[in-house]
Amino acid sequence: MSGPATDPTKSLNEVTSATEALVSNWAIPENVPQGVCTAIVPGTECLDGARLLARTLHTLVLRSRPRTLVLVAGTSCNTTRIRAIGSIQTSAGEVAIDERLAARIASLWPGDLEVVPENESEDQLPSLHRITPLMAQVLIPGCRIVPLEVPYRPDRDFDPIRLGQELGSALKSEIGSCLIAAGILSPRKDGHQSSDLQEDAAILKHVLDPEAVDLAGLASVSDLTDWCPMVLATAHAIERGRHRGHLLEHGIVDCGQQRFGAAAVVL
Repeated sequence: MSGPATDPTKSLNEVTSATEALVSNWAIPENVPQGVCTAIVPGTECLDGARLLARTLHTLVLRSRPRTLVLVAGTSCNTTRIRAIGSIQTSAGEVAIDERLAARIASLWPGDLEVVPENESEDQLPSLHRITPLMAQVLIPGCRIVPLEVPYRPDRDFDPIRLGQELGSALKSEIGSCLIAAGILSPRKDGHQSSDLQEDAAILKHVLDPEAVDLAGLASVSDLTDWCPMVLATAHAIERGRHRGHLLEHGIVDCGQQRFGAAAVVL
């Protein structure tokens, strides 16, 4: 696989072969238990981001057998947005939106919530909402999705901890539901590899030993630019009774002209 994983010129066979290759020689850590329901991935379309996502989806398949993926991506939007009807088109075919679950999630939301019209262009989708349905076609055929866009940072109408708890409470009863959140770590600085790793480790500590309040506090004073989905996912996992995270892989991804630390974590 070269170039963006979601390159629309790629054929179904090319996407299938490239995705399968990303997981073919990788073994799931034995300490990952059955029933993991939450994942944090970089949500980028570069090769390294695609690898982290593919291995995360592979883990979810073998440990949870997901039926619906709730995809939480941070954007510059001022309000939370949800795609509640229709499907997402990929080069491997259409992936249906779980309209019943989307309606249930929308009913939970306090404050402003924008429902994205079915005919809105998919060109502006967050990277997580483009790459996950594509890879799910290969690794979790038949799985449905609920795409959510949330603000990069909290405000009066958006508290990622409270909304993560609300989602966790609601999804407890939804058999086969898993939440996947996009989250990148510290930006890479030339000649500062040691400090970069320390910054990543400080953030990951509050995900692997999940503590949403401490994670939000640390993230708010760090140089992370997109941390609300990660905090929301951690609060969601705790609400669903998950008290330990599992690091699948740590690496570096490309996002625009910048490189960032990244990790694939399941809880």
